[in-house]
Amino acid sequence: MDTLLYVENLTVSFDGFLALRNLNLIVERDERVRLLIGPNGAGKTTLFDALTGHVTPSAGRALFRDTVNVLGMSPHAIANAGVIRKFQTPSVFPGHTVFENMLLSAGRKRFTSTLGAGRGFHAHDAIVAVLDQVGLRERAGDLAGTLSHGEQQWLEIAMLLVQEPRLLLLDEPAAGMTRPEKERTGALIEAIVERSACAVMLIEHDMEFVRQIARRGHRVTVLHEGTVLSEGSLDRVQADERVIKAYLGRGKVRGTA
Repeated sequence: MDTLLYVENLTVSFDGFLALRNLNLIVERDERVRLLIGPNGAGKTTLFDALTGHVTPSAGRALFRDTVNVLGMSPHAIANAGVIRKFQTPSVFPGHTVFENMLLSAGRKRFTSTLGAGRGFHAHDAIVAVLDQVGLRERAGDLAGTLSHGEQQWLEIAMLLVQEPRLLLLDEPAAGMTRPEKERTGALIEAIVERSACAVMLIEHDMEFVRQIARRGHRVTVLHEGTVLSEGSLDRVQADERVIKAYLGRGKVRGTA
C-alpha cells in the first residue's frame, strides 16, 4: 500500500446501535483534501472519534501512513503520530493572548524540551510564521476572547498547525461563519495543503463551502447510516441518485438550497 489513511471494516457500536458499519475508506498519500458529507447521524463525527481515540471500535483497523494502526491508541499517542483533530466548537483559552494560546499548544509536542531549556525563540519563530499564515499575526497580543468567532476558529487551526500534523481533521470548520469568513477559511485550507506536508480531512454540511473546496478537484466521500454511500468528484456524488435521495435533495443539487 501507499496510503496516508487506510480504513478497513471499521465498526463502532453504541448499545447495539451501529454508528459505523464495516466502513472502508482510503486516502492516498498524494491526496491533499478529502471532504466528508452526509446527513446527521451518518457517522461522520464517529469516524473522527474513532480515528483520534475518543471511541473504541468493535472491529476493523485504521492504518496511518501504512504502518500505524491508530485504533486502540490513546488520543495523545495518535496526535504524536501526526493525526490531529479540531472539534466544531473552538476550544481556545479566552483569558490568554493569541500568542499565549499558540505557546501552550506548541508546548504539547514540538517545543517542550526547547522551552524547558530556555530557548523559547525557536517556538517564537514558528508561532509567528503560523499566525502570519492564518492572518492573525497582528492580533498576537490580543486576548483570544476578543476575537470574532471566525478568528477563534482560525486561531485553533493555527494552534494545531504549530504541532506539525500530517493529517488534520476538521469538524465543520465553517460553521457559524459569515460568507467572507467562509471564503477566507476555504483559502486558508488550500494554503495549508499547498505550503506544508499536512493533508486535511473535513466534515461539512454547508454545501456552498463544500463546492468552494471541491472545485479544485478534491474527492468527496458521502456517508450514510454508518458506511460509505458514494465517493468521487463533487459532480459525481451530486449526480448519484442514492445521494440525492438520502441527503442532497433536488434543490441542493441545483444549488438553490
